[in-house]
Amino acid sequence: MAATARERVRAYLRSEHRPVPARIPLDPEHGLARRVADEVRWSFHSPRYWLEGVAANLVLSLLYLLVSPLAHPHRQFGWVVLVGTYFATFILADVTTTNILGLDAPRVRAGMAAGMPVRSILLTKNLALLVIAGLPLLALTAVLAHSLPPTRLLATLFTVLLPLLCWLGIGNLISVLLAVETRPLIHRWRTRRSRTTWLWAGHLALPYALYYLVAPIDGTQHDPLLRLLPHIDRSLRFVLNAGVGLSVWLLGTLAALLIVRYRGLRAY
Repeated sequence: MAATARERVRAYLRSEHRPVPARIPLDPEHGLARRVADEVRWSFHSPRYWLEGVAANLVLSLLYLLVSPLAHPHRQFGWVVLVGTYFATFILADVTTTNILGLDAPRVRAGMAAGMPVRSILLTKNLALLVIAGLPLLALTAVLAHSLPPTRLLATLFTVLLPLLCWLGIGNLISVLLAVETRPLIHRWRTRRSRTTWLWAGHLALPYALYYLVAPIDGTQHDPLLRLLPHIDRSLRFVLNAGVGLSVWLLGTLAALLIVRYRGLRAY
């Protein structure tokens, strides 16, 4: 009788001389909701790479406000949008987003060995990141904008959703191009002259370089459709912003899957 997916995962882990985890979230026999729930639970268990990245960037975002405070718009609506997009952009500008296949490379390889397609792995991890980082940010935005009319509140949430979706799409693409496994720092130091160590240093700096290019670090609210469609209704423009974010996520994910299809997934 053919081995089940879980048995194949356990056999793979044993062959790599790694301990079998208590939970195996990347199990193709599980439905999407179950996989996302397992992924979120995994994030709160040691070594907590994802959670540490989100928390570290939250602290950095608060410290950066001391250096470069956000300009206060005249209207509450603009202020809420600016605060929401600032934190959404800064917090996801981390290897938590751009290295989702490398931070837990053994589990990713085990899932693939069990028959889990890369598209399912990316979708599971993207939804888990939305639960861990996206939902709290949207909830904070809703609290700050609680006094707004329902239509404007919805428009505000859609605007904050734009950078979340864009970062996930860009992160998926970078994750397959530069999947860097987690190694002890002493190992990085001993191999500091190697190509993989330079790639590791590059993958740490890359998200912040991208953040510098796209984020409202000058305290100015950025609306990508404002100049293209200046006469469109404001509420509709914010809905379109969410559509732009969804398009970036889809294009980034499709590009990532094409790369994996033609060259495979390489972890450094």
